[in-house]
Amino acid sequence: MDVMVRELRWDDADALISNYYSLLDEAKEDPLFGITQPPQRPDLPSEYRWFSELYAAVLRGDAVAYVAEADGRVVGMAEVRRRATRVEFSHIGVLGMYVVKGYRGKGIGKALLRKTIEGCRGKFEIIVLEVLATNTVAKRLYQGMGFRTYGVLPGGVKRADRYIDVELMYLRPV
Repeated sequence: MDVMVRELRWDDADALISNYYSLLDEAKEDPLFGITQPPQRPDLPSEYRWFSELYAAVLRGDAVAYVAEADGRVVGMAEVRRRATRVEFSHIGVLGMYVVKGYRGKGIGKALLRKTIEGCRGKFEIIVLEVLATNTVAKRLYQGMGFRTYGVLPGGVKRADRYIDVELMYLRPV
């Protein structure tokens, strides 16, 4: 399987929105699935607004975003957005990423994360992320790429009657 990691393009919107909806469906089936869930499924206009804001942030230099393509389709995405516009926090970027079901465990996440970290050099001095403590696969990927845990928020995610700890991680891309 050939995998290509490239910068986000405007015409990726439909694929990314479709992928996000599939992740939400997956999260309904698995209460420990690693994405946080909105109170209700976002409608299409809201998702296009999200994409437009991400794309504008990339153009402004306040974000980097990459997609992974395999088998002729977008199967993953990673983004790092500037944490805040205030000068004191503007050196920090917040990472979010995913790989769709059926393409996990094939090195796509690692390739995507590597390219994203490279793209952050010179734009962000620190990259932070939050990961469910139960998501051992993602934690292993992040640790393997140099991320370090700097804290744990006990019960940071509440799903139904279950509380899940959230690990806080950081990396200084050099």
